[in-house]
Amino acid sequence: MRKRGTWIVLIGALLLTATGGYVAYVRSLSPVSLADEPPEPTLETETVTRGDIILTIDGSGELLPAAELELSFRTGGVLDEVLVEVGDQVKEDDVLARLATEELERAVGVANIEVQLAQLELADVREGPSDAELADARAVLRDAQVELELARAAYENTSDSALDEAVHARRNEFEWYRGYYWEQKQEFEKGDISQSDHDHAMNALISAEGRLNEAINQALAEEAQAKNQVAQAQNEVYQASENLQLLESEPLTDTLVRAELAVDEALWAREQALIDLEAAQLYAPFDGIVMDVAATVGKQVGTNTPILTLADLQEPLLCFWVEETDMASVAVDNRVARNPVNIVFEAWPDDTFTGEIVRVNPVLVTADGTPAVQAWASVDLSAQDAIHMPSISLLAGMTADVEIVAAEARDTLLVPVEALRETSPGNYTVFVVKPDGELEMRAVVVGLRDFTNAEILDGLELGEVVSVGEME
Repeated sequence: MRKRGTWIVLIGALLLTATGGYVAYVRSLSPVSLADEPPEPTLETETVTRGDIILTIDGSGELLPAAELELSFRTGGVLDEVLVEVGDQVKEDDVLARLATEELERAVGVANIEVQLAQLELADVREGPSDAELADARAVLRDAQVELELARAAYENTSDSALDEAVHARRNEFEWYRGYYWEQKQEFEKGDISQSDHDHAMNALISAEGRLNEAINQALAEEAQAKNQVAQAQNEVYQASENLQLLESEPLTDTLVRAELAVDEALWAREQALIDLEAAQLYAPFDGIVMDVAATVGKQVGTNTPILTLADLQEPLLCFWVEETDMASVAVDNRVARNPVNIVFEAWPDDTFTGEIVRVNPVLVTADGTPAVQAWASVDLSAQDAIHMPSISLLAGMTADVEIVAAEARDTLLVPVEALRETSPGNYTVFVVKPDGELEMRAVVVGLRDFTNAEILDGLELGEVVSVGEME
C-alpha cells in the first residue's frame, strides 16, 4: 500500500506542476525559462535474479548427553575394585568395577559337584543294576531269610528255656510259703504262737512272691525280645525282597522323574550361581564417558547402591530455548525438512556445528523469567575432522548459541521487497518496466520474504526489470 501511494503522490505532483505552470503563464507574472523548470522524477529499478532466502531465529542452549545413567550391581557384596576414573572413555561391555568373588566362586564349585552327582544318579536309574548289584541283592535276601528262621526258632524255644524252669521253681516255693503262712496264721489266732512268729511267716511269703514275679518278668522279657527279633527279621526279608524286585524290574516312572528333576534342580542352582558370579562385574551398557565415581572400594554395596555415572556424548543433544513468539519455527512438522540448526559453542566461537530439531516440549517453560519454547536438537559431529575442527572436545553442560533455520528457498526468483505493492491482504503486484520504458502492473505470487528480498513463485521471469520507486 505504501508503494501504490508513492505513485499516486507522483502523479498528483505532476498534475500540480503542470497546472501551476499554466497559471503562471496566463498570469504572466514573470517569464520562466526552460532551464528553471524542475527535473522530472527518475524511476529506480532492479532486475529479477536468482538466489537463496534463509529465514532464521536465534536461541541459546546447553549440551546434554544423549544418555546418562547411574550404574549399580545386580547383586550385593563388597566392592573389590573400580577400574575407571572420572573422565575415562569406555566402550560398551567394558568391565568398570568388580565385587569380591571368593564366596561366589565357591558356590559355583559346589553347584558343579551337585550337578555331577545328580547326573550320575540319573544315569544309574536309566541303565539299571549291574550283575554284581543283583548278586548282592539276592545274597542280602538269603541272609535275611536265614535270620528270620533263626528268630522264629529262638522264639519257639523260649517255652523250654531255663527261665521257664526258674519260674516253675519259684512258683512251687511261693506255694509252700503260702501254705506255711496259713498254718502260722491259724496258730497265731489260737494264741499258740507269738506275733513275731506270725510276722516272720508273712514276710517269708512276701519275699517268695517277689522272687516269683521277678522270674515271671524275666521270662516275659525273653519272650518279647524273641518276638521282636522275629518281627525285625520279617521286615528285613521284606525290604530285601522289595529291593531285589526293584532291581530286576524296569525303573519306575516316578523314580525316573525324581532323578530327572534332581538334575534340573542342580542345573538351575548352578546357573543361578554363575549369574551371581557374572553379576559381580559391572559392565558399560553403552559407549560413553565416566562422569562420576560414587562408591568406595572395600565397602559393602547393594543392588541399589550407585557405583558410577556414565554419559553418552557420542551423540549428544542440545537443549535450547527460543521466545514464545517463535514457536511456529521450531515445530517438528515445520516445512523445512528435519529443522536444521547451526550451533556455536561459547568455548569454540570460531567453529559452527550443524544439527536437527528432534523434539519439542509441548509445554512452555520459563527461561530467564520469560515464557519460552524448549526444544532439543542433535549435534552432527561428523564435521569435526582433522582439517576444520582439530582436537575439539564437547563436554556436558557447555553453552551454545543456536540459529534455527525457520524456512529457506534455494535458487529461486528474487526481487527487492520495495518492489512489492500489496493490493489486498496476501495479494501483491509489481510494476514491470517494459523495454520501451512503459510500466506494466502485474500480479505476482510471493513466497518467503526477509528484510531485503522476496521470493517470487509466479508472475515474473528471470531478467525482467521491476520498479522499486522513484530516485530523487
